[in-house]
This record gives sequence, structure tokens and C-alpha cells, in this order.
Amino acid sequence: MSEPEDLELEGLQRQLDDAFETTRPRAGFEDELWTRMQARRPAVTRLRDAWMGLLQGIREVPAVPLAAVAAVLVVVLGAGVLVYSGLGHGGAGSTAAGRESALQPAPLGAAGAYGRLPSPVLAPRTAGPNSVTAPTADYAGPVALTWTGKLGLNMSTAPVFRYQEPSSIDADQFATSLGAILVSRPAGFLGSYQTTDLSVRVRGTIQSPASEPTFILLPMASVGAIDAAGGPADLALVFLAEHSLAPSWQYTSAAVVSGDVSKVTLLRQFGVTGYGYANLVDGSGEPYGIEVDLKGGVPTAATGPLPLNLDSAPYPIISADEAVRSALASAPAGGAGIGVPTATLTTAELVYTLVVAGDHSFYEPSILFSGTFTVSGTKYVKRVLVPAVDPSQRSS
Repeated sequence: MSEPEDLELEGLQRQLDDAFETTRPRAGFEDELWTRMQARRPAVTRLRDAWMGLLQGIREVPAVPLAAVAAVLVVVLGAGVLVYSGLGHGGAGSTAAGRESALQPAPLGAAGAYGRLPSPVLAPRTAGPNSVTAPTADYAGPVALTWTGKLGLNMSTAPVFRYQEPSSIDADQFATSLGAILVSRPAGFLGSYQTTDLSVRVRGTIQSPASEPTFILLPMASVGAIDAAGGPADLALVFLAEHSLAPSWQYTSAAVVSGDVSKVTLLRQFGVTGYGYANLVDGSGEPYGIEVDLKGGVPTAATGPLPLNLDSAPYPIISADEAVRSALASAPAGGAGIGVPTATLTTAELVYTLVVAGDHSFYEPSILFSGTFTVSGTKYVKRVLVPAVDPSQRSS
């Protein structure tokens, strides 16, 4: 190759290099990308990073007065309470617009991806002093049913959620995230663990009554009263946040208070596009989630669903009219008779129920009907659970 050609190629190479070196994104692109990336991160993670950045800044400026540092810490802790209480991410007390924007993402699995599903059922309900609704036991005899309420289901599909049964290794990893070490593996549990001030136990799914994998926390040492403003629900949230157990899912809070003793429940909910939020209910139709027991502002116990990865897939559901017909058909044949009370169902809502199915269990949509009736001066609540998934997609 001649010298002029070499010089020409070198010149072209320099032009190409200069072009690549000066090629940059449009103005403001990097800031916009960073903002989007930050917005996609969980609120708890953003709060943690901001907190660590604040502490680092304080370390680098030793001349900051101690009183000023304390004031800043109070402000940051206050912001943390707002994040953990759900404000701004569709938690308890959020506006309707906020709740709609916080709906869970559309299901990623193919429609009907899990095949035919086992059907959820209600178990007999017994009276309980800590019920978040009326602590009334089920009526033991037959009941005739009528319907006077209204039910709107403005969607044709709803997501079904599935989790894989955790192993002892999964339980160990959860305990490690709390700073706990393995002590033993007692019968019926995946593991028993301890921190310096807490005893932690983890168990797997229970078949009957159906219960998902659960953690149980019991303070071993004296745990001081929580220093936070607000009522029992706020204290419970701060305690859970301190131990990295603040729920990542949507919830509303409820509390049963007796003197200085409180039971706070963060009631778990699932987002359904076209409907809103549906409560998770147990086998008797009671909403549930994470429970924290408090005495005089001091946590005495906490229990709740083990954090698990959930898969989801959309399934066709029945119409409102089909749900009402199924609810009324659950009454004994022959309808009201001599000595048979009639319960008038007045409300119905979409709920989710746990259905245990071996290595993989499901949170399935159902319609929960409710009404009251009176027998011999005693008021009873009648509940009827109708599986929402279309019968063609159910195995039973």
C-alpha cells in the first residue's frame, strides 16, 4: 500500500475516533435515565440509601452541631414512618387515585398457565376475641339464603398467584437477613433461629386449616417501648421496619385494643386491574396478614407470611350473576322450612384465598358473600364463598 493511501486511511481513522469520542446522548438524557432508574427502585431501598448518604455526609462534616444532627435524624425517621405506613405507594390511608396507580403489574404468565386449579372452600368459623370483624361463631344448623345486595365484576379475568414451597435453605436465608443464626430444626418447622434479642421460627405451608409459610418472632430479651408518634398501627410498622419485615405488598391496618394490650394486623391485599384491591381471607373468611402484639407500646410477638416470590397468570372468572346463583345454590335443598332461619346476603366482594396444593400453592380469587340473621335473640353472620375462577378451569 502506498504512502498517500496510508495517510488517507489514518486521516479517516482519526475522524472516526473523533466521532465516537464526541458522540454523547442528548442533553439531559443521563439525568432523565437516572430519575427513571431511581423511580423503579423500592421506596424502602431509596430511603435506606438516602439514610446512609446522610450519615456519610455527617461523618465528613465534623463541625455539625450535635443538636442539628439530632433534628435532621428526627426528620428522616419521620419520613421513614411515612414510607413504611404505605403513604405514597397505595398503602393504608391512600387516595383512590393513589391506590389505582399502585395496582400490581399485569400478570406475566400465559392465561391459564397453571392448568386446572383446586377450588377454595370455607371452614366453620369459631368465635375469636382478636377477630378484626365481629367475633361471632357460625350457626350450626341449616340456613336458607336470599340476596338483596349488588355485585359488580367489571372484568373477565383475574390473576392467580402461585408460590413454590420453601425449603430449609430458604428459611435459613430469611433468618440470615434478620441477623439470626440457626439453633435447631424442631418438628413442624423449617428452622428455629436467634438474634441477640429475638427468637425466630419459620414453618412451611399447613394443609388444614390452610396457612402459608410463616415467620414467628418472640422477643427473648427486654425490648423497650417503641419511640414513635401515632397509634398501635404506627408502632407496629416501626417495629417491623426495624427488623426488615415491613410488608412489600399492599395492605390496610386494623387494631384490636384492650387497655394497654393491642393486636395490630396489616391486612394483605392483591391488586386486580378493573376492580381495585381484594383482601386476602383465611378459611373462615376473615382478612389477615402480618400480626404484631403490643403491650404498653412494647412488642411482645409478631407473625406473618414468609416473604416469597409469587408467579402469576390470568384466569377467566365467572360473571356477577353466576356468582349470585352459585351462592344461593349453596343453601340446603328445599329452601326455608319449619325452624330453618333465613339469612339475607347483603354484601359481596372479591377476595383471595389460599389453596394448598403440594409443592406449589395458590392465592385464588373468590367472591365472598355475607349477611346476618337472628336465632333465639342471637345474631349470626352467614358467609358464602364462591370460587371466582371459571368452572372450566377448576379441577373440583
